Amino acid sequence: MLLNAFHLHFLFMSGVLCAATDNIKTVTVMLGGSVTLHTDIEAIEINDHISWLFGSDSPGTRIAEIIKWSYMFSIYVCHKELFGDQLQLNRQTGSLTIKNISTEHSGLYKLTIINQRKTSYRRFSIKVYAPLAVPVITNDSSHYSRASERSSGSECVLLCSVRNISRGTLSFYKGNDLLSNISGADPSTILSLSLEVEHYDKNLYSCVVNNFITNQTTQINITDLCQPHSEISLLYCLVLLLLIPLAVAGTVWILCAHRKHRKAEHPADEIAKAY
Repeated sequence: MLLNAFHLHFLFMSGVLCAATDNIKTVTVMLGGSVTLHTDIEAIEINDHISWLFGSDSPGTRIAEIIKWSYMFSIYVCHKELFGDQLQLNRQTGSLTIKNISTEHSGLYKLTIINQRKTSYRRFSIKVYAPLAVPVITNDSSHYSRASERSSGSECVLLCSVRNISRGTLSFYKGNDLLSNISGADPSTILSLSLEVEHYDKNLYSCVVNNFITNQTTQINITDLCQPHSEISLLYCLVLLLLIPLAVAGTVWILCAHRKHRKAEHPADEIAKAY
């Protein structure tokens, strides 16, 4: 009741309710960081009233408030269940700071500033992003037999994957040219993207994961990842098939030659053994 009376008092005192443009300012912040939502007030004056609400519902949950009268200066910070001790309210400007921010703090923040001249409103949309993992690139040609048959083994299929990505994009680049990308918003899933390249391609390829705050890049070494394993294995098998019979034949020939040599050196022994 006291708060409503306070609002009505200023409405009648000013005679006109002037509202500023109600645009939403988007603020991005890394998980665990701090962010300050500014009122752009140099100093709170007598009869100023500053109110912060959180949530997209109407009107939202009141989380902080400053009321400055000639005989009273009241500061109110609440909603301990969601924010704990992470909220700070600047006594001079009314700006709101959120420390050690988490994904639960993403959402809409509404600011109302009431003084003798006007009432203004502002809205801030905070988006919290988790740190990005480094993309991992593997040779996934074994899962793409059709591509291998179509290219007669001359192509290599690369798979770039990243875990725990929230509101980000995974992309393949050839130099500075974007080849393909895919976006994801579920941190519980693995985001993956495939790319076919020639085994002996000399171009520079990279896999990049990014969001509005930062990015992580992994360069692709085609020489290491795209060895023509199928061709090498086939050649190895052919060589073994040829060498094994030759080795067996050579061994038999050596044994026979050795035996003949012994007979030629000791003919008397061989005759005696016969009787």
